[in-house]
Amino acid sequence: MNACRRRVLLAAVLVVGFFCVAARGQLSDAGSTKDKPSFEDRLEVLYEAVRGGRNDEVTFGSLATLNAYIHDLRLVKNKDERYENRMAARISDILDAGEDKRDLLAKERGFLWRGYSSRYSQRPQMYSIYVPDDYDPEVPIPLIVTLHGGSSNHNVWLAINLGNKISVADYWGSFRSEYRAKRHPNAIVAAPDGLGQIRWRWSGEQDVLDVIDDVSANYNINADKVFLTGLSNGGIGAYTIGLKHSSRFAAVLPVAGVTDWLNHHEADGRWRSCERNVLRNESAITYAANAANTHLRFYHGLNDPGFDVEQARSLAEKLERLAIPFKYHEFKYGGHDLGYVLWRKLLIMRYVRKYSRQVASPSIKLVTASGHANRQGWLALNNRLDHTRPGYLDADVIDDGLIRVRTNNVQRFSILTTEAPIASPFSVQVDGQTVYSGPVPQDNRLTLRASLAPVEGMDGEKVVAQPMWEQWDGSLAPAGTTKTDTLSGPIGDANYEKQIHVYGTLVEDDVVALKKAAYLGARGWMMARDYTEIRHQVIPDSRLTWEMMRDNAIVLYGNGSNNSVLQEIGDRLPIVVGPKHLELRGRKISGWGVGARFICPNPLMPGRYLVVATGTSAEAVESGGRLPIYLADYMVYNHQTVRRKAFMILGGRKEIETGYFTEDWKLPDKRPDR
Repeated sequence: MNACRRRVLLAAVLVVGFFCVAARGQLSDAGSTKDKPSFEDRLEVLYEAVRGGRNDEVTFGSLATLNAYIHDLRLVKNKDERYENRMAARISDILDAGEDKRDLLAKERGFLWRGYSSRYSQRPQMYSIYVPDDYDPEVPIPLIVTLHGGSSNHNVWLAINLGNKISVADYWGSFRSEYRAKRHPNAIVAAPDGLGQIRWRWSGEQDVLDVIDDVSANYNINADKVFLTGLSNGGIGAYTIGLKHSSRFAAVLPVAGVTDWLNHHEADGRWRSCERNVLRNESAITYAANAANTHLRFYHGLNDPGFDVEQARSLAEKLERLAIPFKYHEFKYGGHDLGYVLWRKLLIMRYVRKYSRQVASPSIKLVTASGHANRQGWLALNNRLDHTRPGYLDADVIDDGLIRVRTNNVQRFSILTTEAPIASPFSVQVDGQTVYSGPVPQDNRLTLRASLAPVEGMDGEKVVAQPMWEQWDGSLAPAGTTKTDTLSGPIGDANYEKQIHVYGTLVEDDVVALKKAAYLGARGWMMARDYTEIRHQVIPDSRLTWEMMRDNAIVLYGNGSNNSVLQEIGDRLPIVVGPKHLELRGRKISGWGVGARFICPNPLMPGRYLVVATGTSAEAVESGGRLPIYLADYMVYNHQTVRRKAFMILGGRKEIETGYFTEDWKLPDKRPDR
């Protein structure tokens, strides 16, 4: 068993134990009687038998799936009798078999659901999976990951891919319907849910990677044959996730997606400079160079009414300029729904047979604006100089004894020598400087950093800093004092983290509004919250502990008068939070509807994020939930800014101030230009 699989199984052990207990606590009356234990009771007993080594046939992955089934059954109680009866019978059969030391789920073939735990929800999550009838656990098998579009979910989307006809009007009513495969690819096919309708951004991105890990822990997946595709919103996810993590995939096959938010009608309007940066950093086209590390084929219809064909054309043009191989298929008479292209005659299997992941490639390109997507092949970009812009690495192995690396906006990076096609000894040149010559390091990782050396100008000209490269000595600035790629903002970056949302309780009249704001935030206030499965924990300020701050990003709701945590740390934040005012550069701001949302290191736990949702009143805090999806590090607003819900950007509405904090987590010296 490989190390990755062991880690996933260990996580499953810990989380299943938690959810078994949680399920009993939250669902105390779950159908148990004196003579008939509940599903929850039976699952806990089975879990203890597996953990204690008394049942070595049932896997932890099957226990996690059972937990998800039971939780969903209780969630749907008295709403869908047909589903409830079907699911109750299925749970009973699986438990009966498990108690008899048989694992039905592990042996099941065809179309089924699997469950797993997610850091983004207190509810267990599910995904749909197809396992071929002739799957042999002793033989590695390809994996196709397929991402659903808007108004769909994992079950509906996999059913359509596998030949079931479901009209768009029936999507919502079919989320829990039972389907069978009518097409039979010779691969495992997994359809994540992506935590609902959040366009696979942030936590949705990580959800795809988590599902790949879960499938790989429970089936014998050929790691060199993992493919990613999706339609519409799923096309957005396939482009973005596929390019951010391109070296993980044998091929990336997006259909009718968006590549550039700056060229999309939903983000039309007057962009502030910080909005432009955020939109650019979240656009797949920014990561185009990473296509060199995989096989990219993409598809778009000329008459697509939702996502303009220019989305695909602009990416194709950029790839041509970069001289990176790709295949673009444009359908002259095609509209938006092109899902049939890859699935109707299982064309996708032709690509499964044709392509394999690039292993030990002599050339690697790495572009990233995210610390959560900092690895391509044998290169890892550990830290950037300017965290508002992408960093670039372009590396080539020359004759197995020399690595040449070109950089832009990189402060520190690593070469993973066991995965690079090099021999020992070897040399490394970075931006023309020979930085290392010697044997392969004992830990098989060579990390290099740039120190900014001043280049003196003539006759008082401005001094320019040029990077001078050297081997990293392991030293780091104290946590929270400077931005790093794991603690850099913007606000959306906290959505990659497990969170706890904390509302103030010091003022009784404010509790209802602050609690409402916290529950809204815990469902993903920056995303399409009406259609998400995001369910972070919500607690009052009196319950916050050091352990919670150590293990989570903390989101605080309130101000210095009504939230005890902000009362303690308000004057230690880059935007000072007072009892009824905010303070920017020594200037106090108060008044009706004034509020702010910002991200920074937690002063009480500097290595973790803190997000502050504050305002001069509880109502001003709550109104911050109407801010747009894409924010920089901070937004200070008034009642006019949030008079109605914004979508992707703020547009023409005026804010008090918005922008990025400096690299040492302070407000810029003057208000940024709008």
